[in-house]
Amino acid sequence: ELVAHSAFVSVWTSEGTQSRRRTSIWAADQLVHGIIRVTALRLSIGDYANQGFADVRGGGGGGINRRLMLQVKDNRWSGSSSGATSEDILRAVADHYCPHPVKYRHVWSQRRGTPLFIWRPVPPSDAFVALGMIATTENTPPKLDAVRCVPKSFCRPAVDPPVFLWDDTGSGGKPASFWIGGSNLAAQALWVTQGHAAPYDTFWELAAESITFDYTGKPSVHVRHETGGSPKGGGVMRRQTSR
Repeated sequence: ELVAHSAFVSVWTSEGTQSRRRTSIWAADQLVHGIIRVTALRLSIGDYANQGFADVRGGGGGGINRRLMLQVKDNRWSGSSSGATSEDILRAVADHYCPHPVKYRHVWSQRRGTPLFIWRPVPPSDAFVALGMIATTENTPPKLDAVRCVPKSFCRPAVDPPVFLWDDTGSGGKPASFWIGGSNLAAQALWVTQGHAAPYDTFWELAAESITFDYTGKPSVHVRHETGGSPKGGGVMRRQTSR
């Protein structure tokens, strides 16, 4: 399910880059939840950006909708009879349905102020998609367990066009811009493209805010996609052409 998240740690700010706009990038923190036992595990699907240097929680001062995370939740009243802990079961479910990427592709970097390197997760197969990107301040790819991919069958191409957040105008170097998904089912995770025009990548979002599984393990959502990524029956993403 998609849930609002409020615990973040700072990764990078545009201070010192000489860009005309301010922005900051944040990583989600405190992903394990529960009092007596672990009942929910929140999955990192990418970093989050904000307009300005304020905390990203709830949209913060940058206020573009909610910042959402994917959460795996155990709704049972008691633990497993097999002896496995609730956290073990949640991690097994997460590993099966939302695997880590097999590698990262470098998207963009800049070295004024604090250096910044942007990485796009590469899913383990075409059956999975990445909902966001990861930022580092060193030219070293993030650890593979820093983010998770999502089944394409749980997703659809975004209904609304991506929303512009920031570009590096004034900083020099190779141009780039930050974007986030525009609809209520978009997780609002960071997406970076080279240049200042709207990205041509397909923005993915969950097809439903909550996905449940029956006693056989069958999910409540299963979107069939035609070649090229569009769901069967239509629904091609519209792209924003101007800011």
